[in-house]
Amino acid sequence: MEILIEDLIPIVPLFRSICSCSAADTNLTQIGLNLSMFTHAVYGQGNDQQREKWWPLAKSFQILGCYAQTELGHGTFVRGMETRAEYDQTTEEFILTSPNLTSMKWWPGSMATVATHGLVIAHLYLAGKDRGVQMFMVPLRDMGTHKPLPGITIGSIGPTMSNAMSDNGFLALDKVRIPRDHMLARFCEVTVDGRFVSHTRASKPSYATMMWMRANMVKNAGQMLSRAVTIAVRYSAVRQQGLLDTKAGEVAVLDYISQQYLLLPLLASSLAFWHVGYWLAEFYQNYVPDNQAQAQELHATSACLKAFTTQMAARQIETCRRSCGGHGYSSFSGMPHLYKYVAAGEVVEGDALVLNLQTARYLMKALRLFISGKVLAGDMKYLSYWLTNAPQTGPLRVFKDSRMLTDIPTLASVFECAAARLIALAGRQLDLFTKETGVNKEHAWNRASPWLIRASEAHAEAIIFTRFLSILDSPVSHSLRALLKTIVVLYGLWRIEQNPIAFMETGTLKPSDMHDVHSLVIEQLKVIRPEAVSLVDAFGHPDRELHSALGAYDGDIYTRLYAEAKKEPLNQTEVADGIHKYLKPLMKSKI
Repeated sequence: MEILIEDLIPIVPLFRSICSCSAADTNLTQIGLNLSMFTHAVYGQGNDQQREKWWPLAKSFQILGCYAQTELGHGTFVRGMETRAEYDQTTEEFILTSPNLTSMKWWPGSMATVATHGLVIAHLYLAGKDRGVQMFMVPLRDMGTHKPLPGITIGSIGPTMSNAMSDNGFLALDKVRIPRDHMLARFCEVTVDGRFVSHTRASKPSYATMMWMRANMVKNAGQMLSRAVTIAVRYSAVRQQGLLDTKAGEVAVLDYISQQYLLLPLLASSLAFWHVGYWLAEFYQNYVPDNQAQAQELHATSACLKAFTTQMAARQIETCRRSCGGHGYSSFSGMPHLYKYVAAGEVVEGDALVLNLQTARYLMKALRLFISGKVLAGDMKYLSYWLTNAPQTGPLRVFKDSRMLTDIPTLASVFECAAARLIALAGRQLDLFTKETGVNKEHAWNRASPWLIRASEAHAEAIIFTRFLSILDSPVSHSLRALLKTIVVLYGLWRIEQNPIAFMETGTLKPSDMHDVHSLVIEQLKVIRPEAVSLVDAFGHPDRELHSALGAYDGDIYTRLYAEAKKEPLNQTEVADGIHKYLKPLMKSKI
């Protein structure tokens, strides 16, 4: 297959949209949350009057906000948050309190030194009755002096593994009073006389901001991974090592099939994550909070996709780093920064295990609805189809010959069938443990959790692959569409190869199929290799964004590495500080 440079032109904007998170985003992290989570929550959770009051102030930086949810003792389990907001009817104020050490807000970005206001997540109490978790606009610092307001204890939580600019802080509230209209009131409000009034049928509308963040984190996983892949592929195309032909001289590392096997599936993976991330963001934009079924699907989908993509991106960026050999260990490669950035995403907005179990509750509910005869909609349609049209146990090959696995509908069927069977298997295990344990359903759930997590991960895999297929609808040339199809096929085959047990255990593949799967992966690599550099160039990451001597567009890796090394403070003097003061006396001593 010959791809001309003009064939790649239409895909450049498509790939470059992956790169919407630029280097400037990192530099603005201290105020970045003001423009993202804070303003989004105000707009999404506030009523018209609150939007008109606070949204323009935040967008114009007249106030700087943070999103204060996580506590020292609680994270993903939002219902367990201990911060309290009690309504004082006599003054028409809420009184916010951190009742103990573990209730202190811990980790919110932009809080330590920057934020003037915080959206504080707290349990609302009316006449002693818990009305659930609500969101409150709390002034944190004096707008003139920037000093903490009375009752506010605020500061930095100290160094973190990465993102030194994120300004992570802690917050303790000691009977802090705010006006009644400071509770965000799009979905519910407290009247002057202390009555709780709901404006929606949705059970957890305040979770919407978390779902929005998770959708963005899926996109971000693809974006960060595409940067690492760009660095690794460019470096591997320039770096020469070893001989394949003694007459031809050293060869580019990327010409080794083993290196292609490491990197080219990750190129496909970054595209898949980005594509499903944009689909998820669009899903969020179009969902109706009052539509309970849609809200539940969005919550479950965003949870498993965030868990899966952030975990995979962190592992795959580390693979990119190691593929660069010793130079990948240098900070000048840009890889350590990318890895630390994405590693934080594995736990921000929910730990993977907890998120997968949240999705599993949705999946078990869908399974029970199917068993009761209900028609499943949305992304659960595949569950109805495969549990209706195929047995739930025993061998089930959806193809006659494993060579058919390069057929995209066949590949999609393999992913969906495996996911449906793992969901059904998790349901059977849960039922079994429920009968053994008796009435304590939570103990049964705990015992079944390994099966439930696998079901959630398989559901995520099925969604990612089937949504990735829409990239083939891009308005590109026939030859480029053929290349994109090869990338999609490579991703699907590689994911099967990375997790063969899920497919063999469910009977969708036999152990003997795995040899053919591996051979088919290698075949796709041969097609993609000649276009690998052009494809990563199409991501459009500028050098200032990659911060990498190895991944610069001009490929002059050695000149750039040496130039960066010469800038180091230790190289600014011929003799390093401390040599004469400490080492020379030691060398002259008679130890």
